[in-house]
Amino acid sequence: MHYNPARFKVLDCGRRWGKTRLGVMECMGIAAIGGRAWWVAPSYKMSEVGWRPLRRLAGQIPNAEIRKVDRQVLLPTGGEVSVRSADNPDSLRGEGLDFVVLDECAFMQEMAWNEALRPALADRQGSALFISTPKGRNWFWRMWQLGQAGGDEWHSWTFTSYDNPHIQDSEIDAAKALLPDRVFRQEFMAEFI
Repeated sequence: MHYNPARFKVLDCGRRWGKTRLGVMECMGIAAIGGRAWWVAPSYKMSEVGWRPLRRLAGQIPNAEIRKVDRQVLLPTGGEVSVRSADNPDSLRGEGLDFVVLDECAFMQEMAWNEALRPALADRQGSALFISTPKGRNWFWRMWQLGQAGGDEWHSWTFTSYDNPHIQDSEIDAAKALLPDRVFRQEFMAEFI
């Protein structure tokens, strides 16, 4: 996924697949070369999921500055990663971005992408990583469809929870035995239902 040249990448993944870890590494990679990256979650509370590992990783980098109140990491390269929430999409306007992760974007308003984040990438020709577990066939599904169409700008992937080598298959099988079929297929198999 990292080496795929598509500008817009969409990862439809089952729960506990490793979406956050991947997104954090991508943000830090952009900041390491002096770029401006944002981690955007559906709500302030949900943004903590990305902020914790960003803070932890930045703490291992000499001379990195961690601004806890602003939820921002500044690297010695001049690059930065800011953690934001999409509960008020208009608050995402203003900055030019090199990269943005839209975390659990199936659960955020589409206008956050259309009216705030996509325009923020224009002047820098920035890129985006959409990561989420599906929630029906909403706008995240449409972005995933763009990646399946085979163009150069968009690419999408689907991974199930079984694809995480750190989770025993028996644990997922136990959830399957307990959960309604529709819930299991959406949450663990990453199916758009």
